[in-house]
Amino acid sequence: MVDNSILRPLTGYRDFDELIANFADISNSEEQEAARSNIWDKYGVNGAVFISDMASFSSTSRKVGVCHFLKLIHRARQIIAPIVAANHGTLLKCDADNCYAFFERTDDAIQTSFDVNAALFKSNETYGMEEQIYVSVGIDYGRVLLVDAVDFYGDPVNTASKLGEDLAIKAETLVTRRAIENSEFVIPERAERMTARISEIEIQYVRIPMIEAEQRDSAGN
Repeated sequence: MVDNSILRPLTGYRDFDELIANFADISNSEEQEAARSNIWDKYGVNGAVFISDMASFSSTSRKVGVCHFLKLIHRARQIIAPIVAANHGTLLKCDADNCYAFFERTDDAIQTSFDVNAALFKSNETYGMEEQIYVSVGIDYGRVLLVDAVDFYGDPVNTASKLGEDLAIKAETLVTRRAIENSEFVIPERAERMTARISEIEIQYVRIPMIEAEQRDSAGN
């Protein structure tokens, strides 16, 4: 028997959680469609999804202990949060070594990835190898269910997660083609255009290493 006292609400945002709970109890297909449309009408927005992932979580934790890595997670969050805000984004949540943010504009999400990596590179200059922090970032654009400043759901969230967590390496930003198409960002000449297939989903994206960001910033100065 399940102890319902340990089951937490989906988001903690009462209105949204009740809509989803009611949707789950509907069996009639027409009523389901109406409820689905209502959810999207209330919470659906277009925008850019930014998901960062810290590099070498498993290997670092095994080598120096999880408490050491939790310390690095804390430091990373202190660096990432103000940069997201400075670029007009909303940091919705941080879960373990991942940070999730929403932006109205793709360009702001891409700039945030550059700024975060630059800040981490600068911070790393004052630390030894075991104290250094690197992140990878996945960015996508599209329609999502944005639940206040709490959480978001949708295909762009899933895609950005796969890019940032599964495909990108440290200090690298992966941006989907549809996100690029909804931006003014000019793809650097050396950036690789890639296609990946994960969980039966094809993702077309651009691979932007930190070095490309540095060269782009230098060209603009």
